[in-house]
Amino acid sequence: MTNLKKNNGIWLDKMELPELFKVAKSKETLTPPKIAGTIGGPYLTKLKGRGMEFAEARPYQPGDDVRHIDWRVTARTGRTHTKLYREERERPVMLVLDQCRQMFFGSRKRLKSVQAARMAALMGWRALLRGDRVGGILFSEKLHYEFRPRGDRRHYLRLLSKIMTEHNRIADEMKYDQWSFGSKYQFSEALIRVRHLVQPGSLVYIFSDFPSFDEECRKHMFQLSKHNQLEVYLLSDPLEKEAPSSGNYVMSDGKSNAWINSSNTNTRRLYAAAYEKLQQSLSEELQSCRITLNLLSTVDSLFQPGK
Repeated sequence: MTNLKKNNGIWLDKMELPELFKVAKSKETLTPPKIAGTIGGPYLTKLKGRGMEFAEARPYQPGDDVRHIDWRVTARTGRTHTKLYREERERPVMLVLDQCRQMFFGSRKRLKSVQAARMAALMGWRALLRGDRVGGILFSEKLHYEFRPRGDRRHYLRLLSKIMTEHNRIADEMKYDQWSFGSKYQFSEALIRVRHLVQPGSLVYIFSDFPSFDEECRKHMFQLSKHNQLEVYLLSDPLEKEAPSSGNYVMSDGKSNAWINSSNTNTRRLYAAAYEKLQQSLSEELQSCRITLNLLSTVDSLFQPGK
């Protein structure tokens, strides 16, 4: 990394993520995320409090929840038994961070990848302060790293260091045109690893711009949501939502180029409608999994003054 300017929005400074600890423990509060759509119906999350773990089975008593009947013990003893649970002292929290090439885009303030790393780091610090265990999964077309949840601050700092190192390495490769587009991006494969790694009752944060969300991804999300609480953040940039000011512009996905004339009113309308359609489609897919989609832009502040 050359000529790194602290907090320049392109590279992550060495202390940018660790210093968010000060924000996490302060009296300042997170800016409430914008939510795409709502979940209708009398749905209540399966997770209450900090998660539960099995303690023992005892004979069924009137008033016990029938959903907690232990059918194996009941069949073995011939008498109905119910499972008892105890509250976990520490709740596993998993940060799932997309570092694919589409995330390395931004027209104002910072890249989507930088904003995602900042929000993930802040959520992780807050989890540690609550006494929870924090882990993470980083993935891109070329890399995959897993950190199992632990309540150790040094372990979390190693995770943040890996996020910074890999992010800046990719940013350097893109700057010097060394980035290869040969590997296919498979978000579903990352979700398979998430399902394998997380324990039931975990809180899972997912940060991505979801460029290839498909039916396979939806199935994995649905399975994750059955036994865990999911907080999904869609990263975006203002330029993705609205065409630039009037003029002719060239756009590229790294493979091919296309010209757009934003002076045309109809072009601007179609441009905005295309992104709105993608966002709405993702929101509806996640709602079918009982997951609410949170919106996070590159220009958003992560916190606001509080009491």
